[in-house]
Amino acid sequence: MSSRPKPTPRKPKAAREAERNARTVPVATLLKNIGRAAALLVLAGISSPVSQLSLSPVYGSIPASVYHQRAITVTALLAFMGKGTLKRYLPDNVREYIAVLAYWIPTIQFLLFTYSSQTGPEYGPVVTEAATYFPLLLLSVYSAGRLLECLDLSRYSPTVADMAPALGSYVTVSFISKIAAAVLPQYMGTHPTFARVGLQMSVASALAALSPSCLIFLAVPAMLHTMLANPHYVSDKAVALLNDTLQTHNFTLLERKESLTGYLSVLESKETQFRILRCDHSLLGGEWLVTPERAAQGQTLPEPIFSVFAMLEAVRLVELEGQDTKPESEKSALVIGLGIGTAPNALIAHGINTTIVELDPVVHYFATKYFNLSSNHIAAIDDAVFYVDEKARSHPGSYDYIIHDVFTGGAEPVTLFTLEFFQGLKSLLTANGVVAINYAGDLSLPSTRLVLNTIHAIFPACRLFRDNPPAPEQPGAPDFTNMVVFCVKRDGGGAGGSAIGFREPTEDDFRGSFARRNHLLPKAGLEIAFDWRRGGGGAQGASGDVLRRGATGELERFQERAAVSHWGIMRTVLPARVWELW
Repeated sequence: MSSRPKPTPRKPKAAREAERNARTVPVATLLKNIGRAAALLVLAGISSPVSQLSLSPVYGSIPASVYHQRAITVTALLAFMGKGTLKRYLPDNVREYIAVLAYWIPTIQFLLFTYSSQTGPEYGPVVTEAATYFPLLLLSVYSAGRLLECLDLSRYSPTVADMAPALGSYVTVSFISKIAAAVLPQYMGTHPTFARVGLQMSVASALAALSPSCLIFLAVPAMLHTMLANPHYVSDKAVALLNDTLQTHNFTLLERKESLTGYLSVLESKETQFRILRCDHSLLGGEWLVTPERAAQGQTLPEPIFSVFAMLEAVRLVELEGQDTKPESEKSALVIGLGIGTAPNALIAHGINTTIVELDPVVHYFATKYFNLSSNHIAAIDDAVFYVDEKARSHPGSYDYIIHDVFTGGAEPVTLFTLEFFQGLKSLLTANGVVAINYAGDLSLPSTRLVLNTIHAIFPACRLFRDNPPAPEQPGAPDFTNMVVFCVKRDGGGAGGSAIGFREPTEDDFRGSFARRNHLLPKAGLEIAFDWRRGGGGAQGASGDVLRRGATGELERFQERAAVSHWGIMRTVLPARVWELW
């Protein structure tokens, strides 16, 4: 006959109260632990966009971000789900090692960046952050969890006790990360602290102050390397060190600045004599310099190194039937996106009243100082979306010409390619106005069709040209190219914009430039026979086939592939070490 186990007698109330009191942490200690945990999570959240900023000059902002958020989620989950395992292998004072790791991050990145050509834009960012930011995040979240163990949540339920700290930590890191990503660009370059390495060192110092320890001496070699041997550091010595290394590749850094759109620098090639403006892992423009050898061949002024910038000036050559003619001195132009100022300088040289809208004041500064941007223009340092919206309401029909050139880094600001933005541009054009839109993309991608359909939904009469002949066809190979779309405000009546014509350029249009002589007039052989009606874009613009403000996710998803293609192209323009050394 089996006997049932006797039930465990319930402890007296006094005994239960005694156990609870034994687990009770003094209020001062409780608040101290919560504060330290919160500080760790806040610093881990700030480190997220700082890590992305540090990767963008080598990999570009889009490739750097592809797996970043997903890796944050996985890392935070590992910190809590593997807390028991980590507790067995990590020392009790692991919190004191976080600052040491943070100080080593700039050095580790500097070393790993030299392998960027081998790892590539898809795996390079993940490999780099796996050795830098993700371990910092793991240790920070784990240490915060240990500190929060003083919160006795078991009185509610075991599930709450296990999940509340994990969920709270993840939400805190993600929230702070998003806030920091939105705020930091506004302050980049305003002080040495607000530079990529400066921010990394500031976070490390804050972590060291949060958990003071003699272990910080382990970070001394990293601090010395960062301040004395790392070209990414903001100092005159770092620039001199960088130029010593660049000399082996026949390049010289003229100036660099951190700014709200990215890491900007002006570089000059001593071997082939050209000057470029760099933004992260992309080029905003460049020009061949006038040398004695080139002057002997007839070059009288700097020439654009990319043919697309000369082709944009063909906005002046568009002819329409029955259009009124007026001298160019009475015409006005709007240029959205400055670059080095090639196109606006040409407009200004022909006496056209030109307004330039540029988001980044450093771009305007570099274009003026190093690329001879004419001062005879109206500069609007502003967000183009706000500027166009306000101007379209207050001064419609203001411009005879509009040049839209905002591409950078394998992507474009998607808000500047929406139906609403193009509608604003149309409102700003005069009755016979012309717009030239530079778009760089892969013609095989749906994202390119989406953008082109959106343009045509507002401007029914358009013609599309690429800047260079396509490469020999290879199955599955991307066809990434710069293209210019010329559109007019009034529908010329021809299918696909066939009513748009170009007058023959004159010597005055060429301005003594070889590049303009070869590329100013769009070539018939480079015209893209794009079927504007395919996909339902058309003049009406079905909502599913055009890009609308607030619904740009589809274009953003396709930008990943375009950014990878663009990364490869940029590595053929400049040596890998030039990109890696910033």
